[in-house]
Amino acid sequence: MAKRAIQRAWMEGRLAGSYLFYGPEGVGKEAAAMELAQALNCREPDPPCRSCAHCRRIANYQHPDFFYLMPVPHSESESERRKIAEEVAEQLKEKSEHPYRRPFFDRPTAIAIDDIRSLKQGLMLQPYEGGRKAVVMSQAEKMTEEAANAFLKILEEPSPSTVFILISSRPHALLPTIASRCQKVRFDLLPPQLIEDYLRQRRGLPEVEAKLMADLSAGSLGRALSMMDEGFWEERDLAWEILEKAAAGDYLAVLTAVAQAAAERGRPERIVNLIQEIGADMLHLRYGQRIVNADRSQRLRALERRFPEGNLAGLIKRLEEAKGALRQNVTPKLCLLAAVLGDQA
Repeated sequence: MAKRAIQRAWMEGRLAGSYLFYGPEGVGKEAAAMELAQALNCREPDPPCRSCAHCRRIANYQHPDFFYLMPVPHSESESERRKIAEEVAEQLKEKSEHPYRRPFFDRPTAIAIDDIRSLKQGLMLQPYEGGRKAVVMSQAEKMTEEAANAFLKILEEPSPSTVFILISSRPHALLPTIASRCQKVRFDLLPPQLIEDYLRQRRGLPEVEAKLMADLSAGSLGRALSMMDEGFWEERDLAWEILEKAAAGDYLAVLTAVAQAAAERGRPERIVNLIQEIGADMLHLRYGQRIVNADRSQRLRALERRFPEGNLAGLIKRLEEAKGALRQNVTPKLCLLAAVLGDQA
């Protein structure tokens, strides 16, 4: 629905100067923003063609009329800034190969005033190659207050040659005066069947695997694709091991499994998501509702018996708190241990 609205505006020549694409994570907001940026610069009859030099350079974050902003670490030190620039370039290269993968840094990130100043300088120039400039800002709610106020001034003096596309899964956290200047396009969760069909037809997954991943994706194609790229089956086994060993009181085994879970960047949050799915399934099993981990129903039933009602509610609450703590760069091992062991951690 959201993409059709944008395509209709494109076909009718009534694109807005600034958009806010909002909705849950992994439902195609950024993919749609990238396609619009490509369409603005593609020279083929039916843009975006995705294969011309303009489209490919935008997909690789290398087009001179395309500006991509995302939260990154910042430093006052010149040597540290160089290291950060190299890390950002590496993350963007990886992202060009896996578009649904969110860049991960092991320290606090933001879209800062320096990022907005650099953007303003770039926008002062005419388009290099005769198209229109496109600005895509990922996780726009992570602008600092100073950056948001500076960006608002840019929006207040719009250029007909530039289209701004802000992306956010938390639009309420944006400066209201920025949100009010953008045309809002809502992206909703995707039906599991659509995700399953995509995984089978476009990624060649067997039916059983595609259905399981679609169910576990919680309506997010991005999450399903990330699971494919990031050793999903191994991580799923690890999530089950952590929770089963915790329920059995085998704390040494929990420590060993948590150390494995925290060994790679980005992995702890994925493990927490998977444990959340198991916790939700225990609730669903208890109340006779449909479960996602249907292929492990016997293990699920055995696990559910180890969690009295209050303990299960506490686990689910702690897992949600762990996700918030991970976003704040709290030590992953501590987050996972606190989530699954509670007061025993």
